[in-house]
Amino acid sequence: MNKNTTKRAALALAAFALLAVAPAQAQDAKPFLGAWKGSLSIMGMELEIRVDFSLDESKQVKGIIDVVTQGAMGVPLGNIEIKDKAITFMIDHPNVPGEPTFKGTLDATGKKISGEFTQSGYAGTFAIEKE
Repeated sequence: MNKNTTKRAALALAAFALLAVAPAQAQDAKPFLGAWKGSLSIMGMELEIRVDFSLDESKQVKGIIDVVTQGAMGVPLGNIEIKDKAITFMIDHPNVPGEPTFKGTLDATGKKISGEFTQSGYAGTFAIEKE
């Protein structure tokens, strides 16, 4: 094999690896996609929330959150990471301080996500169920 053949083979392999990963990400996200509703508890407050996860044009997970109790609707989510039954995401809006972060786990039924919520050094919990 000469250098050009080796480079072409390496590029073909890299392209194949990228194609193989993209559908897997969408597949891994499938149980999380859709509308969820529930509550967030922090500092003695119980806030009604709704979360919606979907796929964008490039098959990456995107999401929005409504904090119904506070009238905040359609707030974008960012840094969404899914690994097996675990999901992590953040509220991604410049007017929301303190890096509000959700770290949850999908239960065995696939219909409930619950876990920890942190913001500005405060910790709480959240639980949402598939609508």
